[in-house]
Amino acid sequence: MKIRSILSIAAAGLLLAACQNSGDKAASGLADETAKADSLMYYFGQLRGSEYEQQAMQDTTLDSKTARQEYLKGVQAGLNAVKAGKDAYNNGVFLGMQMAMNMSQFAEDYGVKLSNKAFVRGMREAVMADSVTANPNDLQQNFYRLMGEFNSAREKRDSIASADALVEEASAKKYTKVTDGLYSLSAPADGVKIKDGDKVKLALKITTPDGNQVNAPLPDQITVGKRMAGNPVNDALLTLASGQTGKFMTTAHNLFGQRSAQMGLKQSDVLLFEVTPTVEAPKDAPAAE
Repeated sequence: MKIRSILSIAAAGLLLAACQNSGDKAASGLADETAKADSLMYYFGQLRGSEYEQQAMQDTTLDSKTARQEYLKGVQAGLNAVKAGKDAYNNGVFLGMQMAMNMSQFAEDYGVKLSNKAFVRGMREAVMADSVTANPNDLQQNFYRLMGEFNSAREKRDSIASADALVEEASAKKYTKVTDGLYSLSAPADGVKIKDGDKVKLALKITTPDGNQVNAPLPDQITVGKRMAGNPVNDALLTLASGQTGKFMTTAHNLFGQRSAQMGLKQSDVLLFEVTPTVEAPKDAPAAE
């Protein structure tokens, strides 16, 4: 979509809203077209500003005065970058900004700084070629092959960092090792331990070591089994009896893997979880007398 189309759609939406808002005398009473346009963009700026405010409520890094000032500087730089009537140039600016943000995120995620020059060189050769010389399928295969190598390297680094952090924190808090990815502060099972194949209802709570609750989708039931070996919750349940509350320590890497970032966590972050399992009786089991 062209940039001018985005602005047109936004302006149309604002005009419709203004027509529906009979109480807005300041906008509806303006006769001068320039003043109308200024008023239109003022309200649009207010709307986008309120969107930022909503984001700042969810992400405290955006809430500081410095962050707000930097955001406004960025908006101004983007406004200054666009050239009227130069669609090809503007589309290039838009892609350039997207790539700059993607490359910055890549450096954070993978610890590798990507080259602007290499990206532009590849684009120039493709855009300025007299004919299509590269097979898109070959390009995709090479791209995803290299991404796979970067992902494998990151997974290895994350796993090592996660294991080191867990060992250090478990030692400091006197937790006992259950598996390489799980430590326990629970008493021995009082009764028959939960076993493979048991269907278990869960009361599960996950927190950081300083007590902040982790907002993540958590299972309310699980079937314990060998196919889930290595999952900290599964392995924790095998040390407990039905109705027993257990306290355990693991890491975001072991619990959530690559989804950790979606929850505002680093994979090396140590996490505590408390779980109370209740084994469900088989449907064909005789009723207790």
